[in-house]
Amino acid sequence: MLSNWPVDPRREARLARWAPCSKGCVAARVLALACAVSAPAIVEAAPPEAAPAPAPAPELVPPVLENEVQPYAYPEQLLERDEPPGGEVLVEYVVGADGVPKEINVLDGLDPVLDAIAVEVVAALRFSPATYEGEAVEVVLSIAIPFTPPEPEAGEGEGETGEGEGEVETVETGEGEVGTGEGEGETEEAERPLRISGRVREAGSGVPVVGATILAVPAGDYPEGKVRHKLYGDEPEPAWMVKALSDDDGGFDLRGVPDGLVRLILLAPNFERLEWVVKLDADQRLETKYFLTRTSANPYRTEVATERDHMPEAVVRTITVEQINQIPGTQGDALKSIQNFPGVARASFGAGQLAIRGAAPGDSGVYLGYHEIPTLFHFGGLTSVFNSDILAQIDFIPGNFDSRYGDALGGIINVQPRKGRRDGFHGYVDTDLFDTGVLAEGPIGKGSFILSGRRSYVDLILPLVIPDEVGFGLTLAPRYWDYQALFDYPVGGGELSVRVFGSDDRSKLLFTEQNDISEDDRNALETIQWFHRVDLVYRKVDGPWEFLVTPSYKREFFGGSIFGNFDFEASTDTLSARAEISRRLAKNLRLRVGGEFINEWWRGRADIVPFGDNAVGTNSGDATVRETTYTRIVPSLYTTLTWRVAERLLLFPGLRLDWYAAPQNRAAVDPRLRFIANLTDKTAIKGGVGLYSQGPGEVENDLYFGNPRIGLSRSFHTSLSLVQQIPWDVSVELTGFYKRLWNLTSASTRIMLWPGEDSPRPESFASTGTGDIYGGEILLKKELGDRFYGWVSYTLMRSVRVPAPGEPQELFDFDQTHILTLIASYDFPFNWRVGARLRVVSGNPYTPVVNGVFDATSAAYIPIQGPVNSARQPTFHQLDLRVDKTWVYKRIKVTSYLDIQNVYNAENTEFLSYSYDFRVTQPVLSLPTAPSIGLKLEW
Repeated sequence: MLSNWPVDPRREARLARWAPCSKGCVAARVLALACAVSAPAIVEAAPPEAAPAPAPAPELVPPVLENEVQPYAYPEQLLERDEPPGGEVLVEYVVGADGVPKEINVLDGLDPVLDAIAVEVVAALRFSPATYEGEAVEVVLSIAIPFTPPEPEAGEGEGETGEGEGEVETVETGEGEVGTGEGEGETEEAERPLRISGRVREAGSGVPVVGATILAVPAGDYPEGKVRHKLYGDEPEPAWMVKALSDDDGGFDLRGVPDGLVRLILLAPNFERLEWVVKLDADQRLETKYFLTRTSANPYRTEVATERDHMPEAVVRTITVEQINQIPGTQGDALKSIQNFPGVARASFGAGQLAIRGAAPGDSGVYLGYHEIPTLFHFGGLTSVFNSDILAQIDFIPGNFDSRYGDALGGIINVQPRKGRRDGFHGYVDTDLFDTGVLAEGPIGKGSFILSGRRSYVDLILPLVIPDEVGFGLTLAPRYWDYQALFDYPVGGGELSVRVFGSDDRSKLLFTEQNDISEDDRNALETIQWFHRVDLVYRKVDGPWEFLVTPSYKREFFGGSIFGNFDFEASTDTLSARAEISRRLAKNLRLRVGGEFINEWWRGRADIVPFGDNAVGTNSGDATVRETTYTRIVPSLYTTLTWRVAERLLLFPGLRLDWYAAPQNRAAVDPRLRFIANLTDKTAIKGGVGLYSQGPGEVENDLYFGNPRIGLSRSFHTSLSLVQQIPWDVSVELTGFYKRLWNLTSASTRIMLWPGEDSPRPESFASTGTGDIYGGEILLKKELGDRFYGWVSYTLMRSVRVPAPGEPQELFDFDQTHILTLIASYDFPFNWRVGARLRVVSGNPYTPVVNGVFDATSAAYIPIQGPVNSARQPTFHQLDLRVDKTWVYKRIKVTSYLDIQNVYNAENTEFLSYSYDFRVTQPVLSLPTAPSIGLKLEW
C-alpha cells in the first residue's frame, strides 16, 4: 500500500517557519553523516513539467529521510463493512530542527481509523533536518498516504496467497526503490545469520526508544566496553557497516556482522550518542540492552496520548505536563500553573481561586474527565487535588467556549487524565516540605492501571516552628490527602475507562492565651472538606462515527465552625452523565450532538448562636438551628457543527439548550458561533460570539437563606484573537474581549411577605445586577524544544458591576487592571535547570472604612464605610525561583529541586486590619519568603 506514493503538485513542501538551532545540533548532524539514506519519492519527487513548482532558495536544503517507513496493514475492523473505505489521507507535519515530525495534522481525512494510522506512520519518520544558510530550520511538509482495501480472497487453486502475504507492504530506501517485501535485497538480508539482537530503552524510565539507529562497524583501536573518549585523528571509512532501526518495543536485530571486536553506535533524536565495543566470537550470538540518556536541551518526559477533538476553541491555551515542571513558583502543580495565563486574576495568599477575565471564581467551570470537579485545591491552594503527573494536558478557555460546556459565565478549564503506561511497570516517590506522593502504573492484559496517593504533614511541622508569641496555636492545620485509581481496557472495539479519585482536607486554627487552661470552641476556627468520585467512560470510533458515554457519581461534604457562634455542614450527592455522537457528514463537514444530565441532592444545616451581650453564657443549646434540602435537576442538549467553508476558513456554529427543571423551572437557549481563519501559514485570526447562562447556587436559591424565585444569570461573550508565528519557535497572541452580563444575583435588603408565611422577611438576593467586562491580552510564548523556554503574559482589563437599577457603578471584587507575568527557564549542561517567575499585579479593590462611631448600647464602635470598592491595595510584585538537578541512571531517575516563592521577601498587602475604633489600620501581608525542597525518585 505504500508503494508508489503519489505526490500532488499542489501539495509541495513549504517553509512555514524556521528556527536556527544551536551549533550543537549534534544528533541530527551525526545521523545525516553516519547513516544518510536517500528519501522516498514522496519527499523529493518533482511535480509535472506542466506545473513546475518554484525552486527553493539556494540557501535552503530540504530534509532527507533517514529511516524506513514502518509497514502497516489494512485494519481488519474496516473489512467488515460492505464497502471498506479506500483512498488517500493528506497529512501535514512539521519536520523539527531535530529531524522529528511534530504538529501532525490531518488536512483531508478518509476515515477516523485510517486517519489515526496515517498519523502513526508520519510520526515514525525520522529526517536529517533542513538547513537554511547552514543553520537547522523547521519546515512544513504534506504527504498523501494511500489506503487500498485488499482484494477478496480467491478460492482454493485460484491464486490464493499464503497467510499474511500481500496485506503488508514495506519500503526499501537503499537505492530509492520501492518494493513489496519480495525483493532480492530483503531475501539476502533474511538469509544472513543473526549475530546481535537487543533493545534500546530510555535511561531512567525504561521506555522503548522507537526509531533509533543502530550502526555496527569495526572497532579498530577502541578497547572493549563503553566508548568514553574519541580517539585523536580522522577515522578511516569503515570496511563494512551493518545498520538496524529499533521497532515499537525498542528491539533491533543486526545480521551478518563479522567476528571480532565490533563498535555499536546508537543514535536517536534528542538523545545523547552512545557507543559500545563488544566482542563476537565465532558462531556466537549476543543479546544486549542499551539505555540512552535524553539531552539536557530536551529533558525526560513521559509521552501521553490525548483524545482527538474536532472542535478547537476560538481562544484556547494549552499547557502540557513537561511545561508544568518548568514553571517556578508552582511546585510542579498543573492547576496552579494556569494562574500564569493572561486573564487570570491573582488570588490572595496564593489560594486556589480562579477568577477568569473579571468573573467570580464560582462563575467558571473546571472539567476533569467530562465532569465538573467540586474543588480545585487543597487548603490554602498549596496543591491541587488531582495528581498532575497523570494528566495528559490542560486546556484553558477564558471565554467563548464550545456548546459542550454550560452553566458558566466566566471560562472553562478542561482536564483529561492520561492512560497508564503499557511498556512495563513504573512509578515514583515524590516528597517535599509539605507532602509526600507515590505513583505506580503498568499494564494489565491489554489495558493499563494507575494508582496514586498523597498525604501532607504540614499539621505536624507547623506547630513546631510557629513561636508562641504569635498568639495562636495550630492543633490541625492543615491536613490533606488525595488518591487516584485509573483503569483502561479495550472493550468491544472501543476503550473503557474506570476512574476513582477523591480528596480530604481538615484544618483547625485555635487562638490561645497564656492563661487559657483548656481549649474552647469559642476561640477556634475549623473547616472540613472532602469528596469522592467514580467515573465510567466508554469511547469508540466506528468508521465515520465516534461515540462517548460517561456516567459519574460524586459525594462531597463541607462543614466547619466559626468561633463557636456559627456551625454549619452541607453534603451533596451528584449524579451526572454525558453522551455524545459525532459523525463526518461530508468532506468538509462534521457534526457532534451531545446530551448532559445533572442531578444534585443538597442537604444543609446551620447552628447560629446569638451575638452581642445576650450571647454571654450561651451555648449550642441556645442556637437557632436551620435545616434545609435542595434538589437541582438540569438536563441539557448541545450540538456543534465543524464546517470548512474554504481552505483557510473554519466555522463552528453551535447551540446549547439547558432546562433548569428544579427548582427554577426555567430554560436557556444559547446560540454560539466561533471561527478560525488562517490568513497565511504563520498568521491566524480566531474569534467568537455567543450567549451563556448560569443557575444560582444552593444558598442563593434556598427557601430560608436565599430567594427561591431568583432567575438565571446571563452573559454575552465576544472575543477576537490574532496569532502570529515568528522565528525561533515563538508565537505572539493578541486578544481583545468584551462581556455584557445581566440578571446577576445581587444582595437585596427589600422586605417581602413570602407565600405561606405570616410575617415578612428580607428577600436576601435578587436578579437585579448588571455588569461589563472588557480588556485585552497579550501572550508571547517560546515553546519547548530548545534550552530556553518561557513566556510573557500581560492583561489590561476592567470589570464593573451595577447591583440594581439606579445604583452607582462599582468595581468588581476581582477586578485587577494590570496583570503581568514573566516566566523564563533555561536548561544548563549536566541536567541542571534554573527558572524564574516575576509577577506584577494591580492591588485588589476594597471598601475603605473612613471612621468609627461609638454605640453606647452595644459598647462597641460601628464602622462608617466609604463608597464600595473605591480604594485599591498597593501593587503586588513577587519573584519566584526554581532550581532542578537530575541524575539519570539505567533504571531510575532522581530529581532534586528547590522552589523559592517571594525570593526578595516583598511585603505585599492582602487586606487591612482596623483598630477597635477604626481609626488606625495595619496591613495584613501575603506570604513571606517560602522555600520548598523536594526529591523525586522515578523508575
